[in-house]
Amino acid sequence: MKHFGIKAVALVALLGIGGGIGGAHLLTASRKTDTTASVDPQDRRLAEAGAYIARTADCVACHSVPGDKPFAGGLAMQTPVGTIYSSDITPDKASGIGAYSYADFKNAVQYGIRKDGAALYPAMPYPSYAIMPDRDIQALYAYFMADVAPVAKPSADSTIPWPLNMRWPMAWWQLLFAGKRDFAAPAGADEQVKRGAYLVEGPGHCGACHTPRGLAYQEKALSMADGDAFLSGAVIDG
Repeated sequence: MKHFGIKAVALVALLGIGGGIGGAHLLTASRKTDTTASVDPQDRRLAEAGAYIARTADCVACHSVPGDKPFAGGLAMQTPVGTIYSSDITPDKASGIGAYSYADFKNAVQYGIRKDGAALYPAMPYPSYAIMPDRDIQALYAYFMADVAPVAKPSADSTIPWPLNMRWPMAWWQLLFAGKRDFAAPAGADEQVKRGAYLVEGPGHCGACHTPRGLAYQEKALSMADGDAFLSGAVIDG
């Protein structure tokens, strides 16, 4: 009888894990964009706009190591469970994003999904980038594909131990804490304040460093509308 009970518990556990993994794949598929838009990286006006947007988003800060090539990745970021190294976002086809379509790029930047379908850790501030309009994401794509020099630099493995390094549970995290959303301007604000709020909440992703995180490493607020925790200070790299 005891042996049967152990088997039953093991079966339930396996079914639960299987359901969790299967559900994660379905969630990831539902998050992906269905856009069929194509972006011409040779559109100089678009690429130049993307260069400005990349500066407002400070992409170079996390995706570059001092003294190395810009956007080649490799910067170590400490988390409570281990170290994550930023990825190569140059247009190198092997180690970077050179093989990304516009849809692949949008999925990664705004929805936290890599080209191979794996969920990205929230060290990537896609909860903030989610409010950026399509025209800005298209401009970013044109800039990275046309104006950033490709660098072959494979990403270093994180030091997060198994099983915490498994990617599929991140799909459930994204469901709870990184839903698709739009920018809501502060009520009654003038255009300058609205623009500032958009930059802070969106591309500037100020909250990613300056807002405290909860037990699941989620930002406790993504805007002032979410509560006073927004921009109230946080622990970074210990």
